[in-house]
Amino acid sequence: MDENGRAFTQRPRRWRRQLGIALLFLGALVLIFHRPLVFHFGRAVANHYAAKGNLKIDFALEGTIFTSLVVRNLHVVPVGPTIVESIDVDYIRADYSLLDLARRGVTDVLKNAEVRTARIVLNPAKRSPKPEVPEPNQKIGLFPVFPERLLLSDVNLIVRASPHDFVVEHLDLDLNPQNPGALRIGRLQIPAAPAWKNLSAQTSYTNKNLILSDLVLDDENKFRLIALDASHIRAKSIEVVLDA
Repeated sequence: MDENGRAFTQRPRRWRRQLGIALLFLGALVLIFHRPLVFHFGRAVANHYAAKGNLKIDFALEGTIFTSLVVRNLHVVPVGPTIVESIDVDYIRADYSLLDLARRGVTDVLKNAEVRTARIVLNPAKRSPKPEVPEPNQKIGLFPVFPERLLLSDVNLIVRASPHDFVVEHLDLDLNPQNPGALRIGRLQIPAAPAWKNLSAQTSYTNKNLILSDLVLDDENKFRLIALDASHIRAKSIEVVLDA
């Protein structure tokens, strides 16, 4: 200890900080030069959790890891009782900022999301027979992740129901904060209602505030405005406006 009593307290702190920087640098090198190993581990983790849900999953991973991930040729099939009948997606891309995740939390991490050529088939009647007992006074939480840009291309969803399935075919959606976009649906089938075809609406998406305007199902069913404002999702608040 020096005459001011500072030498032995500053050196350990400096040493720990330098060690932390070195470990971060080493971890970055491992991710950069051993991406196949990291991707193999990611697939193993995905299969582990899929098996818990009576599912088998297969896909290929690409991307930089630090700023983006791409999933190609995703196939999910059931191996036991589950609501999922099948999931097939050609292309999924997520661009994100780990720096924003550290600074602001999960609500600001996702910058861009894309899904191309997807077919999802669900059957609620085949869900697991295990009883789900809700926790007492359990609160409903809001989904915290809304991308700053979203592109969906040829997305198809079927939910098995009686006497008619719920069907969304050939859904295209472009949400770009820089330019107005569009929603297009080739066919929409709601149980106990006629099927609607060739639907479209104008979209606006600024600061995570989604606005659909002039969605016409038929002469008797029209939506002048559907708005979902998630700009305050960090404060756990979402505003929904419907004018029909």
